[in-house]
Amino acid sequence: MKNLIFGIIATLMVGAIFGFSGNSIKKDTPKKEWIIAPRFLTLQKGITKEQARKWMENEYLPLYRYHSGWNAQLGEPTASGKWGKSDNTAKEKGDFVLIYFFDSPKTRDHYFPPDGAWSEDIQKVIAEHNSTWKDFFGKYFVQEKYQNEEYTMFATAK
Repeated sequence: MKNLIFGIIATLMVGAIFGFSGNSIKKDTPKKEWIIAPRFLTLQKGITKEQARKWMENEYLPLYRYHSGWNAQLGEPTASGKWGKSDNTAKEKGDFVLIYFFDSPKTRDHYFPPDGAWSEDIQKVIAEHNSTWKDFFGKYFVQEKYQNEEYTMFATAK
C-alpha cells in the first residue's frame, strides 16, 4: 500500500512538472509583428559611393536617433537575381539600400499615419535639419528611382 501511494504521488508530480513546463514555453513566446522597409537608392550623377556613404553615416542616419522604436541601417546591394543565379537581372537595386526597422506596425503608423500625413515627431526633426533633408534627394540620390517597399514580419528563427 505504501508503494502504491508513493507511485501515485510520484506520477502526479512528474505529470505536473511536464505540464507546467509545456505551458510556460507557449506563454514565453508572445505574438510579435514588426516592419522592415527597404529603400533602394540610386546616386545622382557626379556623386561617388564614398561621398554618399560618408554623408549618410555622418549626416543622415544620426537623425534616426531621435525616434524611439524606429531605426535605419545602410547597406550596399551585393547580389540580386533569379533563383540560383546572381546575374542582377531580376530587379534594379540601385547603389545603396536603406532599411528602416519599426518595432511594430503601431510604431510605423505613429510616424507615418495611414492618412498619408507625417507625424509631428517627423516634422519637427525635418524642420530642425532641413538642409540634410533637402540634400537627400537634391544632392545625393535620384528621387525618381527611389524604390519604396514595406514588409510586416511575424516570425523569426531565434
